[in-house]
Amino acid sequence: MPDLRPDTLTACAAARELRGGSLSAEALLDACLARIARFNPTLNALVTVDAAGAREAAKAADRQLAAGGPVPPLLGVPVSIKDAFATRGLRTTASFRPLADYLPDADATVVARLRAAGAVIVGKSNLPELAAAPHCWSPLFGPTLNPWNPALTPGGSSGGAAVAVAAGFSLLEAGSDLAGSIRIPAAYCGVAGFKATENRIPRTGHIPHLPRHLGGARSVRHMLSFGVLARSVADLHLGYGLIAGPDGIDTEVPPLAPSPALPIPAGQALRLALWDDFGLPLCERTCAGLEGMTKRLEAAGHRVERGAPPGLDPEQLRELFGLIGGAEIGLGMPRWQRAFFLGIRPLLPPSERLVRAIARGLRCDMRAYNRALNARDDAIGRLEAFLSRFDALLCPVATTVAYPGGPMSSFTRPPALSVAGRRVPYMEATIGLTTPFSLCGNPVAALPTGIEAGLPVGVQIVGRRWQEDALLAVAAHLEPVLGGFVAPPLSG
Repeated sequence: MPDLRPDTLTACAAARELRGGSLSAEALLDACLARIARFNPTLNALVTVDAAGAREAAKAADRQLAAGGPVPPLLGVPVSIKDAFATRGLRTTASFRPLADYLPDADATVVARLRAAGAVIVGKSNLPELAAAPHCWSPLFGPTLNPWNPALTPGGSSGGAAVAVAAGFSLLEAGSDLAGSIRIPAAYCGVAGFKATENRIPRTGHIPHLPRHLGGARSVRHMLSFGVLARSVADLHLGYGLIAGPDGIDTEVPPLAPSPALPIPAGQALRLALWDDFGLPLCERTCAGLEGMTKRLEAAGHRVERGAPPGLDPEQLRELFGLIGGAEIGLGMPRWQRAFFLGIRPLLPPSERLVRAIARGLRCDMRAYNRALNARDDAIGRLEAFLSRFDALLCPVATTVAYPGGPMSSFTRPPALSVAGRRVPYMEATIGLTTPFSLCGNPVAALPTGIEAGLPVGVQIVGRRWQEDALLAVAAHLEPVLGGFVAPPLSG
């Protein structure tokens, strides 16, 4: 295929062509490696490239394809892995200096399942230190740049993942999401992202928590989810189906199979809720993207009702996220990091409510922690009741599209962002619209809704807990109206 473009080919389409014999795994890998060699030195999306291992896997895939018979669903398809997931014999750092040379002796469950599905792992993608920020600046590897504008951040923490998919370095990527770490980079880079219900996908082999040789112990019990980034909803569905389900190690994952959902017939109208008032301003591009999306959905016959779930205050949801997250994440923090957050709390203005809540969570006693979990249960019930009236809930991903990047530690106080002429605290501006659904643990797909003044805008599509297949069926039904993936204008 002389016109092979791995930046526009979807994983599902590639798998079909590989099985049909019109494409070889080695040729597809060559195309991805060529793009990596050309663009990765500038974008810095992949921090470890395993060309030799990928070549061996691609050759083995071609031999298996030539032999005929049933083959695994991703056989020969190049994928990348967020550097927070352990990869057997391949450097895994989580952008944490003590892990700079760490070579795991076992794959994370997510990685093992992608290998079993026949995927060809081309490398590991960049992230901020310990996946603890909504940008993508690594103390080990430096920043990842946005493929739409290299002066801007791709978001985080799965920033390298989103760039790798957008730039055609891989066709699918495994990611993790505690506060928007899949959804924000997907929106900033114009790709599709999906986080499953919390505890649907095992966390075995994910950092944090730290490996045992560094004394790591699991502390985060709520709100952390896993999923995939890709260029189409069909790819999200394929990837999710391959990595979900219990592994016998992560005891939080229930022994339940995903609930199959039939595709929605073409032309069927959906009832959609639109929640766009989170008590925070939205930038001009985001507003334009939401307005254009709503008009297209209504023109296609869908019913869009603007409103918020009764009884849910976005500020209170963000504070609950901060309290629970601070309490659980803080247990696994090195002492100096806890001291930093506790030290800055008295210096924070009242407007920085989310960071203040995280810092307050570090000192949370068991009674306060239990009260927060009970309030979370109430929020889950209210959101589930609201979602039962709709096919899905639509929300903006962040207050702003991609913003200027720069050197930034995960554990320093970043500057406020200017949004619609207002100075908005950094955490509220970046994760203020994603944390409510992390708090409640819902599955969420983030899809591109178009390009506004040269930058992609995304939308969150929120579904009911444990109903991933139904949510992805809705996302697939809406994808043609929303517009789908557009390749970024790379040069180099």
